[in-house]
Amino acid sequence: MVKMDTFSTPGIYSIADLFHCSKSDEKSGNLFDDRLFIGERVNYNAKLFQHPHRMDGVVLLICRKGWLNGSVNLMPHRIEEGMLAVFHREHLLQFWSQSDDFEASAIVLSSQFIQEMHIDLKQAIPIFMHLKDNPAIHITEEEHSVLNMFYETIRCVLRSSDDIHRPAIIQRLLEAMFYKILAIHQNKVPEVSFRRGRREEFFERFMELLTQYHKQERSMGFYAERLHITPKYLSSVIKEVSGKSAAEWIDQYVILEAKALLRYSGLSIQEIAYELNFSTQSFFGKYFKHHTGISPSAYKHK
Repeated sequence: MVKMDTFSTPGIYSIADLFHCSKSDEKSGNLFDDRLFIGERVNYNAKLFQHPHRMDGVVLLICRKGWLNGSVNLMPHRIEEGMLAVFHREHLLQFWSQSDDFEASAIVLSSQFIQEMHIDLKQAIPIFMHLKDNPAIHITEEEHSVLNMFYETIRCVLRSSDDIHRPAIIQRLLEAMFYKILAIHQNKVPEVSFRRGRREEFFERFMELLTQYHKQERSMGFYAERLHITPKYLSSVIKEVSGKSAAEWIDQYVILEAKALLRYSGLSIQEIAYELNFSTQSFFGKYFKHHTGISPSAYKHK
């Protein structure tokens, strides 16, 4: 077994960091708005990967040839021909060797990109739980062919820089690809792996309540009361199951709703503040800017 390097604080690398590790040839990779990377010639022997790190988003690897050795959450893992690997921000990654013939198609989506995708979280929770300890699985030739079709189509669209609908097309293709990966995991993993414990039930119920009430309620106390648990216990349970706190989930839902209203509703900022149950437009503006870095007005008109 390869001895792992010691470290103090693992880095969190962006998609741009990964792009700079791609090799300089015709298949090195494409970068889209610093939110999406797609490529085949990533140098996994680069110094960037030699120490434990996290990626700010989700990494999909479809291995076509050879092997890649490394660790996930400090446990040794090997990705080899015919495997699909899915890594997310909660995975602590390290790669230390690869075969000379190693080839893999890589798609990396930023956290921001993922938040804007239309994904049924209730369906994704069991897969998310399974991926925490089992990020790589073997896939059939047919499954590999379907995923490769998605990969090539997305890469082709990325190169169509004159297509004004390119962002929407890419997002929908990635959403479809996600559901195909979801189906692959559901078919391959024994049903026992998807049994929900009490914590997962709390998480699912919390997400249902959040979907229903996030326009009116931003207080953890409200959701904890509905679940008949304390706010402190709610926060710890949600963090353990999903990797994000209850407060972070609440903020994410409110901000996504605010962005949709600002971009598509035609309502004024004052009306949107009222719609989302903010006491004043000023309070809404400060809240929105705190979480996005820009004002509601700037977002509405960009």
